[in-house]
Amino acid sequence: MDNPYTILEKKDIVHTFLTLCSFISISENRKINLANVFLLVLKEERYRQLFKESLLLDSNFELVKIFLQHDPCLYKSKYITKYLKKNSINL
Repeated sequence: MDNPYTILEKKDIVHTFLTLCSFISISENRKINLANVFLLVLKEERYRQLFKESLLLDSNFELVKIFLQHDPCLYKSKYITKYLKKNSINL
């Protein structure tokens, strides 16, 4: 069983994550689903840095892990698969 601090920390991470996803949607001036937010984060260094700084993450790997924990089916997106086959980011 998790202690109360751990529970609050997890809830805070989820809240911050969803807030940042909403921020990206507003910044891009269109309604974007989570797969497209993930794609933008992979493509744009500024969004990647924003997520890492806000969520207190050290690496791109941790950032990808957070996205996949939130929605484990993201890897099935044909757009994400296509992007990852063409490009690579340093994890």
